[in-house]
Amino acid sequence: MDKRGEGVAELLIALLIVSVFAAFAVPRLWGFGTALRLDGEAAQLASELMRYRETVITRQPIHRDFPGAGEEAQPKFELNADGYGTRENGKDVFWHPLPKDVELICNSDVDFRMTGDAQPMTIMLQAGKEVRYVIIDVVGRVRVSLTPPQE
Repeated sequence: MDKRGEGVAELLIALLIVSVFAAFAVPRLWGFGTALRLDGEAAQLASELMRYRETVITRQPIHRDFPGAGEEAQPKFELNADGYGTRENGKDVFWHPLPKDVELICNSDVDFRMTGDAQPMTIMLQAGKEVRYVIIDVVGRVRVSLTPPQE
């Protein structure tokens, strides 16, 4: 029995099988990078919101006899299409620019009270078909979700 040429045929069959698997795997892995980047952006936004909440709690006067600083000295958390950050005395304390492919959608300002509770709100981050929601509930808890909050 002549074995010449069998090695080449087996190699071609193996390459065919690998290319078929790659054809199905590569598109899924391509979208996986976008999802990971969006997860990271949502987690960082949630972390900055929690840090801002702690700043608001510690900067507020806790007794009527000890007034706090003026309204302009209180930190503000700003959100816009370019990014988000904290401003104090009219100056940026922290600013995080968003990647060009990530869109931030928000319907109101961030409002934490001195007790830590908040006006409930949802911030949506979107990159292509991927969406993440950063949700602030009434008690001031900040979380990241794949699904929008239930109304």
